[in-house]
Amino acid sequence: MADPRALRNRRLENEYKELMRINGSIIQIVPIGNPPYETYKVTFNIRTIISPAPTYRNQTVCTLKIPPNYPDAAPIITADNTPYPWHINWYATGRWCFGSWNREESLVNYLHRCARTLQYDPEIANPGSVANRDAMPCWEANKRNRHVIPSDRQMLPTLSVPETITINRQETPKIVIKPLADKPKINIIRKT
Repeated sequence: MADPRALRNRRLENEYKELMRINGSIIQIVPIGNPPYETYKVTFNIRTIISPAPTYRNQTVCTLKIPPNYPDAAPIITADNTPYPWHINWYATGRWCFGSWNREESLVNYLHRCARTLQYDPEIANPGSVANRDAMPCWEANKRNRHVIPSDRQMLPTLSVPETITINRQETPKIVIKPLADKPKINIIRKT
């Protein structure tokens, strides 16, 4: 049986590699400490709302902390600069309310979800699980106003899918299963 600590460290190493692949002008990621990294400074160069007026800011700096029991427990993202994002899914303390956590979710996907809340993407905002009740009137007043929400329309960076993957330290061709455009056709041949 594999050592859980070794599995966690390997996952953290792979997560780091994936994070560095989306590191760029929109989402800047800097690891803190020694590998395997458990803390990152993440700068989102995304226009976000920071007050009910609404007032905007073009950059939000956050700290991403990975807990000791990761991936069973979710990472924590907290805004470092104030005023904090004025969003229904950001606590008044500056911590992002991520909603639900699935241990299979990658850190890249997790950061994407966070970035989309900073963009005030109406598809990901969750008014059913409000972290900041004071921000709810701003959300309700502007959720259909396309001049306010989304606050930023930049296309977020995505991972390009490699042609190979590494399994047990060996490069292996990647297998991609694509859904069929149509249902498969079944021909029934009957003997007459």
